[in-house]
Amino acid sequence: MTTWKSFLTRAVSAAVALALIIALYIALNIQGLKIAIAFVVAVGTWELTSLLFKTEKSLFIKVLFYLLTLLTFGATLTSLSTGGLVFSISLIAMIIAVLLSAHKDGNLQYMTDAHSKAALGLFYMGLLPAFAFRILDQVQGLSWFVYLLAVVFAGDTMAYIFGVLIGKHKVMPSVSPKKTWQGSIGGIVGSMLAGFVCWHFLFSEQSLSLFLILSALSGFVGQFGDFFESLLKRVADVKDSGKIMPGHGGVLDRIDGVLFASPVVLSGILILSHLLS
Repeated sequence: MTTWKSFLTRAVSAAVALALIIALYIALNIQGLKIAIAFVVAVGTWELTSLLFKTEKSLFIKVLFYLLTLLTFGATLTSLSTGGLVFSISLIAMIIAVLLSAHKDGNLQYMTDAHSKAALGLFYMGLLPAFAFRILDQVQGLSWFVYLLAVVFAGDTMAYIFGVLIGKHKVMPSVSPKKTWQGSIGGIVGSMLAGFVCWHFLFSEQSLSLFLILSALSGFVGQFGDFFESLLKRVADVKDSGKIMPGHGGVLDRIDGVLFASPVVLSGILILSHLLS
């Protein structure tokens, strides 16, 4: 498949996903978007379980991790303190389960790795998506949610285009062989352009300079979400996290940047709201 044909496939796939999200919003308003996020978390957690526990033989450990991650996500929606408490209890439950199920084999490295993967996974899909969900509950929540998606996806698209056209110098070839510094800079420019458009139409009462800084920072952090997921896939020796989105791969392939950018945008909302009060 040629580069531009691949780009077209990605664009059509993203357009279909966007159309479904818009349809949910039209039908159910904000609740429709929250349902979409919950669906993404359910599928993304399944993909993450397959990545982190690819060689895990115990079905019980896999199912327990999946359910505890969803439980942590659900608890974090109620409050951050409740989410932190459930995260801790879930991790302790995973540690106990791994110790009880594997201690007879005496493989200490396996048990340590399983504990580390559990902590990482509970953070990645239990906590991070909840920040995107909570953005919808803020004042102008829908506008901020659109901003989050616009900044990350515009950055992703511009990074792809810049990388194809002028990309030469690799950023982290051992982690993601195709990503270049030129693409990365193009991505940040794309995030700032998307941020400017959002500021012009949705947030003109805010400081433009602070808004552009937030856009650049969110885009920059979002790129590391992409690198991080690439690292997980390389360790698991798979190309994509799933197959649900043609041209993109799995849900995690599409939302990795959003996951990392969500707490940054939520922090920006709280800071900017404080400055305006």
